[in-house]
Amino acid sequence: MLVFLILLSWICIYGMKISPVKEFNRNYMSRENTTAIKGVFVFLVFMSHFIQYYEMSTVFDNPYKLVRTFLGQLVVVMFLFYSGYGIYESVKRKGTDYIKTFPTNRVLKTLLHLDLAVMLFFILNLITGKEMTVEKVLWSLIGWKNIGNSNWFMFTILVLYIVIYVAFMIFKKHRVFALILTTALTVVYIVIMREGFKLAAYWYNTSLCLPLGLWYSFFKDKIEKLVMKNNIIWFITTAACAALFIFCHLNKREFVIYLLWTITFTLLIIFASMKFELGNKALAWLGNHVFSVYILQRLPMSVFDSIEAISSNRYLFFVLSFAVTVVLAEVFDRATGALDKVLFKKRIKK
Repeated sequence: MLVFLILLSWICIYGMKISPVKEFNRNYMSRENTTAIKGVFVFLVFMSHFIQYYEMSTVFDNPYKLVRTFLGQLVVVMFLFYSGYGIYESVKRKGTDYIKTFPTNRVLKTLLHLDLAVMLFFILNLITGKEMTVEKVLWSLIGWKNIGNSNWFMFTILVLYIVIYVAFMIFKKHRVFALILTTALTVVYIVIMREGFKLAAYWYNTSLCLPLGLWYSFFKDKIEKLVMKNNIIWFITTAACAALFIFCHLNKREFVIYLLWTITFTLLIIFASMKFELGNKALAWLGNHVFSVYILQRLPMSVFDSIEAISSNRYLFFVLSFAVTVVLAEVFDRATGALDKVLFKKRIKK
């Protein structure tokens, strides 16, 4: 795993731009920059899923063991944050009209893409003879269960989309109250999943990062005016956030501290992006195909795991799985893009 960790580090450094001492990267929240950052984390997600097929037992695996143990669920927080940020940026530009399209353009479209991916896993399971119950297949269509695909993140994002829609439709002209209600309902979701369903913590422990993105967009101008005033203030702010993050990391067994840990990490990435800009095309591609790379990567992994000639060589397994995932993601996104233009044509035109 050390080889792939070094490769990712090199890709991040290659094309990176560092702002001059007295300047900042004013495009740190641009689509290009956020897409590249998402590319980094979706590759880390791929690595995390990959090692579920192998025991990390060599000395060369130890560096990645440390990275994976340290990051844990943090590999998904930027997806949630940027999603929330992008939603509120759209609200600022389009107002209530944007929220009215939410059931179709966000919830239904995401659900459709999820279901198409689930059908691919369904077909693979039929071919390989893997047992599936009707109940499990039906629940997998909303992400509550899975038939080989990743599911918890999709279920969570769908629920939070609905939460945002409800909150902003209730408080159409009072966005602060809509944000407060979104945050409150997200906490309710966490409590229900934690205390009601007793699910594993990964189902909910990063959820607050989506409303965090909404709030960041709301306060963006004030935050930038303060943090990006000069290097000293930026450094002090970043250092304070880093100190709080380290404190939370050391005490994250406490659930509330864990939630704060995810938030401080997210803010650290944001503050760092004010000075460092990723400019690698490979990361940009991954970031532009986050959903498909995330949801489809287990397809080739499942296939190659059953082929001894491939599964016996972890490097070959990794390379082939990643290469096939890239091809699948490109085809899947082209196909769903064409389908979206037909099914959501009127909504897109708006």
